[in-house]
Parts: sequence; C-alpha cells; structure tokens
Amino acid sequence: MRITSTSCICPVLVCLCFVQRCYGAAHHGSIKVTRNQTKHIEGETEVHHRPKRGWVWNQFFVLEEHMGPDPQYVGKLHSNSDKGDGSVKYILTGEGAGTIFIIDDTTGDIHSTKSLDREQKTHYVLHAQAIDRRTNKPLEPESEFIIKVQDINDNAPKFTDGPYIVTVPEMSEMGTSVLQVTATDADDPTYGNSARVVYSILQGQPYFSVDPKTGVIRTALHNMDREAREHYSVVIQAKDMAGQVGGLSGSTTVNITLTDVNDNPPRFPQKHYQLYVPESAQVGSAVGKIKANDADTGSNADMKYTIINGDGSGVFSISTDKETREGILSLKKPLNYEKKKSYTLNIEGANTHLDFRFSHLGPFKDVTMLKVIVGDVDEPPLFTLPSYVMEVYENAKIGTPVGTVTAHDPDAANSLVRYFIDHNTEEERYFTIDASTGTIKTAKIFDREETPWYNITVAASEIDNPGLVSHVPVGVRILDVNDNPPELARDYDVIVCENTKPGQVTLT
Repeated sequence: MRITSTSCICPVLVCLCFVQRCYGAAHHGSIKVTRNQTKHIEGETEVHHRPKRGWVWNQFFVLEEHMGPDPQYVGKLHSNSDKGDGSVKYILTGEGAGTIFIIDDTTGDIHSTKSLDREQKTHYVLHAQAIDRRTNKPLEPESEFIIKVQDINDNAPKFTDGPYIVTVPEMSEMGTSVLQVTATDADDPTYGNSARVVYSILQGQPYFSVDPKTGVIRTALHNMDREAREHYSVVIQAKDMAGQVGGLSGSTTVNITLTDVNDNPPRFPQKHYQLYVPESAQVGSAVGKIKANDADTGSNADMKYTIINGDGSGVFSISTDKETREGILSLKKPLNYEKKKSYTLNIEGANTHLDFRFSHLGPFKDVTMLKVIVGDVDEPPLFTLPSYVMEVYENAKIGTPVGTVTAHDPDAANSLVRYFIDHNTEEERYFTIDASTGTIKTAKIFDREETPWYNITVAASEIDNPGLVSHVPVGVRILDVNDNPPELARDYDVIVCENTKPGQVTLT
C-alpha cells in the first residue's frame, strides 16, 4: 500500500497477505498499522501527527502440500517510503528464508518454493527489513512476523492401538459398554472439519453399535448367548470431515469374545444307565463313571455328584473328578452275586457355583438312575472257618483222625472240592488229608515233649477248575499223655547222724 508522506511522517512498512484457499479463491489479508500510522479508508487519507516508528505485522498463510508448477505466492512487504523507483530494498531473514521462502527485494513479494507439511511444522518465524538501496541504511526497524502453514485435509484418521481384543459377559443387557476406541487425525483441529472424526460400524451389526462421537462400542442385542456364538469381529471406521462425502477414513478391528456365565444347568444325556460290576471287584476301587453335560465352561461348569437314594447307597460311593467333571463310582463293600445280583442308585449332578441372576433358568441340577448289575465270577472254594484249631494225643497211632476242614463252591454251579496239604515246610509232612472229605489224619508218631504244636496249610480247589485255589491255616495242638516216669533231677548223698530222732527231715 502506498502512502503519501510529509516531512513530519516517518516511512512505515506494511504487509499485504494473500492466502490461496483449497478451492483456488484468493484471500486478501487486512493491512494493519500502528496507531500513529496512516491507512486508506474508502479512498480517503487520514493523517495522524507524531507518528511512531515500528511495524505491526499480520500473520501470513501458505497452503500446505502445494503441488503447482510455480512457487506459491505468500504475501507482500511494502514500505510507505517506497516510491516505486527501486530505491527500497526488502530483506527477509529467519526460518526458511532464502530456501523455503524467497523475496523479491525490489517489490517485496514473498513466494514459497517448496511443498510444506503442516503436520511436520505448523509455522515459520521470519524477520523483515526495508533499507535504502543507496545508503544501506534501514528505513524501518527490523520486525518479526509469522508465516503459518494452512491445513488441508491430507491425513486420514488412525487407530493407534488396534487391533483390539476385548471380552464382555454373555447375556449382558443391551447397551452394555464393551470398549472405547479412539482415532487421531493429524490435521489441524482448529481449522474446518479436517480433524473432526465421526465413528461408524462397518461390520458387527446387529450385535454391536458404536457411538459416532465418542467411539464407545456397546452391545446392541439382548441375551447374546456364548453357547450359540462366542467370537465376533467388529470393524469400526473413523471418518473425518464430520463424516461428510469426500472425507478421509481409517478403520480398525475389534475382536470381541463373550465370556461365560452360569446360564446352563447340567443335564444327564440319559435318564437311565446300566453298569456291570463283577463280584470280584475290590473294595475301594473305581467301578464306573457317569457324567452330566454342562454347556458352560470353567467354574460355571463345575459340579458335584451325590447318591441321593437307592438300595446301593450303602454299597457304593461317588466322587467328582475335577479335571473331567465325571462322577467316579467306587465300591464301599464287597459284592456277592449269590446274595444280591443288582443295585439301583439315584445320582444327582449339581452345579457348585450358582449365578442367581439366572436362577429362573434352573434348577441347576439333574438326576439320573443307575442300575448296577453284579457279575457272577467263578470264585475259589470258600472254607467254613477262616482258620482251624485241632488236637491229638501224642500217643495217637498213625492214621488217627485229627479233624476235618470243610469248603464249598460259592458259585451257583456248586462244584465238588478237592483238598490237599500245601507241603511247603518239613513239619507239615506229619499229616495227611482225605482229598474228598477234608479229614486230616496223623502220618507219624508225635512226642509232645519234643514238639507241642504244628501249623499246616490246607488248600481246596474245584474239580472243574483246579486253578482256583483257597487256603486256610490249621493249627494242631499235641495233647500230653502219661508216658514218662518221674526222675530225680540228680543223685543225692545223705549223711544221717546216729542220734537222729525219728521223723526228722534229713533231705528234700
């Protein structure tokens, strides 16, 4: 701007700022001078006396990412002492001066020679001076001004933390908050809508929704059931320009897993089961397994098995395998096929961790009936007594009966039994046994004073199955008879005095 000066008015340097907008329209910055400077208003000239030196600069703007073939025009420096005869020289120093920003030292026109990125540097601080080209003396004091890089929408929103992995309990109420995602936009948030982000859901409906302003993801359906579907992949989009057409967008994936709650009662697959257990099963051993299914997982599927009634509750017990969640049936008492051939058990499986929010879906237990069939096993002969004690006089003749052991086949076949003495020791050869009757007889003459007691082992086996053998201990006591005359322990010498009175003891 050219200003007519008088002898009492100092020259003033003003700046003209031009901003190239995104759509190609030229914007003229206002001219700002000090209170004592002169400015044009609608063609009139207003003169203030006692002018004061100094420059007050408006902010210059340059559009980022300029890709035109020519340097981008930034603005103009002009001193009111410039008569247009080239006597005034404009000098530009500071950030980017001479490299990024060049000035025509005669006209004061400033151009940008490079494409700038606002996201790397938002503004440049420069200094301007006008000097007399002939004397090199400054016409104005050096003044500082700023060239601000004007933003364009050249950055898409970005999710810095994705992809996300989150969980939400199944059966949650509709609108339950799952996660808040945040996208950042490197564009200028103070200028236009370039950095104004709106969220939307591209994938994951109708199960989830997202708040367009906050990015909070929520459940969008009632009673989402983990047992029906456990995993969801939700794609969230963030779009700038407030979601308008032409805005840039970015997206992220949110992998959502429904966590389990105890909303499924245990159920036995069958209402009746049958189990075969041989009568030879050992007390304390596991004889069978049973399992109720539970669609839940973890502690929500834990359960306890109980025998609640039945005629076998005193014969069997049940425990829970924590790893497999099976009921382990064990034997408490011996089985005997000949006495009882089957048992009936009512078994209950019940969850141990209940969630009372879902009690209306219960009861969280189930009952089944288990019939135990006792299997007949070919058992060895069974002696009538666990042990026998017999007696015989020491003067008994060979072949004298000592006593009889009795065994029978406990099975329904009732096979005949054979007896024999298990000859494992030398002393057992003092006796024989009748193989058919089990009668034990003497085989030698005994001397009670030498051996008063004999221990033997009698075995019994079935004729039809000799491999099944039972054993029983038999103790034989040898009874004394009077077969030994008395004997003095030693020879005695007795001296009797001649005057010993009759009846006086002389020796014992």
